Order: sequence, then structure tokens, then C-alpha cells
Amino acid sequence: MEFDKQVAGRAKLSKILKEHVLKPTSVYEIESYRKLPKSVIDIAPDCCFIVLEGKLIDMKKCRSCESLVTVSTIKNIIKNHTESNFLIMKDASSGMAKPRLMDLKLGTRTYSDRLPKEKIEARIAKCNGNTTSQHGLRMCGARFTNKKNGEVVTWTKAQGKLLNREEFVDYMKVFFNVSQLQKDLLVSQLEKIKTVLENLSWHRFFGSSLLVLIDDEEELKVKIKLIDFASMARSEENEPQYPGVDTGAIFGVTNLIRILNE
Repeated sequence: MEFDKQVAGRAKLSKILKEHVLKPTSVYEIESYRKLPKSVIDIAPDCCFIVLEGKLIDMKKCRSCESLVTVSTIKNIIKNHTESNFLIMKDASSGMAKPRLMDLKLGTRTYSDRLPKEKIEARIAKCNGNTTSQHGLRMCGARFTNKKNGEVVTWTKAQGKLLNREEFVDYMKVFFNVSQLQKDLLVSQLEKIKTVLENLSWHRFFGSSLLVLIDDEEELKVKIKLIDFASMARSEENEPQYPGVDTGAIFGVTNLIRILNE
């Protein structure tokens, strides 16, 4: 079943069971999930299972994943796909009646070390020309209901690439037209993410995003998750080494906190 809450990302997500999302992915992203530090697991989506070369492997199962019926159902679902590598994650919007959704590409660098040189040069040029370099953030997609007229608003990745520094802030103010309590909850979660990043050396979250979810119906239901680890750098043996912390990602989180506090 198509996942109707997807606002960005190349991989097409599918809704499975009642509260889960199936994401086709790469072996590298699967390995990144398996090796995530505990501090990052706490700010990332709940990954219940991974499927590596067709084999179902337990991760951090949620309550609904504990039943054998669920495992059997997942195996049957996988059989119907041509891909062999997946993440099976808890739907972060589960339990929200009317969620505002936004994907913000995080950091001042968004490309993987594994890209060809010519593609890296093209990515650098693009980043230098949009809000990635200016804010450490780029809007990659959003969907929410306009509180004034009740119309559903959809923003695309293409729109996000065209925004200048000031326009980006204006867009954020439109999306974050929520209660002060919800803004405070968002800032609190962002401060937690920032603390994790400030205390984590040798990792770079290239290509990762902040997934923002705010329920327009229930004020206390607010989430921000660090997502997408297919391009991150882990500074492993025989790979590029990145001492210190990810200053680009920290820059982006800091700017979002500033915008919310204005």
C-alpha cells in the first residue's frame, strides 16, 4: 500500500501492517542503521527490522512487532518485492490525527564520498547556490493544512532549491504557524539532537534530513527525527576519516532553533 505521508526522498515508501513503513534501501544504509551509536538511535526513527539480501533481521522491535503473526506477514510482503534490502520502521506519524509534515535536508554538505568526482563537483555547486550553504538546511518537501482557509498546502523539493536565505525563513514561519507550546516542544527536541551531534565524533550525516511532524489536532504530539543514513560517513577503516564533530549538521540544527525562537 502506498504511504500517503511521504513528502520527500527518492525511495518509494510503502505502508505495511498498521503502523509501519517499508523502505527499499542500500546495503550501506542498512549497515549504518546496524552501527548507529546509541545516542543517535534515540533521535532516529524506530527501526524494527532490516531485510538484508532477503533475510529478515530483528532490530529494535516495537510492541506490535512482538507477535509471530507480524513476522510472518512481513516475510510474505517481502516476497512480493523485487528489491532485497529494506528498512522496516515504525511510522513516526502514527497516532497523529492531522500531521503537518516537512523534510529538511540537514547540513552544509549533502553528498556521499562514494559519488564520482564530476557528480561531487555538481553537488557542491548546487549547495553553494541554495540554503544548504546559508542555513545548513534545505526544504525538500512539506504538506500541511493552511489554518486560515483549510486548504492543503504541498511544497516540493524543486521549490526548496529555489529559495534564497530570506525566503527560506518566510517558508519556515508559514509551516511553523503553531502554538507556542508546540514550538517549545520542537526546540526541546532540537536541543537534544544538537547535544547528540556535539558529543559525537568521527561521524558525518551527509544527506541526512530532519523529519518534522506536528499534529494540528493534539497539541502535545510533536516529533523531530534525524532520518536517512545512506550517504553518511562512519570513518571506518579504508574510508575517509572525519575527526571531530559534524559542524555542518550542528549549524543547521542551530539555525532551525533560532528561527523557531524568533
